[in-house]
Amino acid sequence: MADELEVSREVPIQAKIQVRDVVKVEFEIQNLVQEIRQCDGPLTLLNELNMKIKMRMNSLKMNMEKLEQLAKEQDKDSDTKAILLIKNQHDSELIRLQSSIRKANLACKARIDQTERESLFSGQASSLRNRNYNKENLAATTSNITKDLMSIARNSSATVTDTQEEYKGLSGVIQTSKNLLNKYNRREVTDRLLVVFGLILFAVTVLYIVKKRVW
Repeated sequence: MADELEVSREVPIQAKIQVRDVVKVEFEIQNLVQEIRQCDGPLTLLNELNMKIKMRMNSLKMNMEKLEQLAKEQDKDSDTKAILLIKNQHDSELIRLQSSIRKANLACKARIDQTERESLFSGQASSLRNRNYNKENLAATTSNITKDLMSIARNSSATVTDTQEEYKGLSGVIQTSKNLLNKYNRREVTDRLLVVFGLILFAVTVLYIVKKRVW
């Protein structure tokens, strides 16, 4: 870096401005690489950072080409050599940046993959817990339904038993009423016979009295 600063003092002002633009873009790329190193996902964020790096890399290459073209336009060979020397140093920096970008991307993708695997395993474990929970709920519900059915069956049996008892009681009442009616009917027939017999006896008595008086 000290050699570069020393050489940059010897180049024309136009070359210094161009070198400043190159250095500015390099710092921007380095900052983006650092963001990738610290990135844990998601993948969309990594893609956005790489898109920004791609744009900065294109800008860096264009500035390097301008620096090279500027070196060719110099009248003094010393200026040309000084500019090309600076350009070669930034070519090396470009290679280091490309290597850093690849390593940062590999590390970031590895972290994202690890996170996705952990999320997948966590989701599977959660799904398994939910399935077990659903099975337990189903078993509990089935048990409750069975208990309810048994309770209904017991209540129905008790109701049937009560109904049978009531039916028996009602049958007894009906039988008693029938007996009373039969007894009443028999008594009514007897009463009628007694009345008829009394009428006959009364008639015979009247005839006998009449006969006695006539004779």
